[in-house]
Amino acid sequence: EILVRAGLVSAREGGGYYDRFRDRLMFPIYNQWGRVVGFGGRVLPFGDQTGPKYLNTPETTVFNKSRLLYGFHLAKGHIRSAGSAIIVEGYTDVIAAHQAGFKNVVASLGTSLTEGQGKLLFSQAREILIGYDADTAGQSATWRGFNLLQDLGCGVKVIELPAGSDPDSFICREGADKFGRLIGLAKP
Repeated sequence: EILVRAGLVSAREGGGYYDRFRDRLMFPIYNQWGRVVGFGGRVLPFGDQTGPKYLNTPETTVFNKSRLLYGFHLAKGHIRSAGSAIIVEGYTDVIAAHQAGFKNVVASLGTSLTEGQGKLLFSQAREILIGYDADTAGQSATWRGFNLLQDLGCGVKVIELPAGSDPDSFICREGADKFGRLIGLAKP
């Protein structure tokens, strides 16, 4: 019953339970104080391909994705030090950026930046750079996030990635130096 309430398993119609995150690569999601409050799972190429590519823990009393940012507990000190935050879409984008030395990077849990997430960023820095994927969904999310952050009083810049790229693939293909140059060329 606890696992059902936590969103880790679901009840089967005929009785019993199944793992909601089966055949997925798991990403623990922490709150701003470093406590695990949920999980994200990415489908694996050999697993069950019938569900969504990414699956998050459902909303619970401790997991409200509209008020959480992936990697924030690790990045908040770096965000304050840098005076800026970089927001990206995905878990692997954050991981690749941190491994490449960009420690002020966080992800909105999905492409829709919420007011709660924006306020959390604004509490740490006044300048926010958006580095969403260079696809149609990422471009739409960039405009929504840009307007939301500006309305909160943030200075906002956009990191322009090459078509078809995301921060993870760009860093892996082109390296940290070139990603740093894209950050430096971010446009208001």
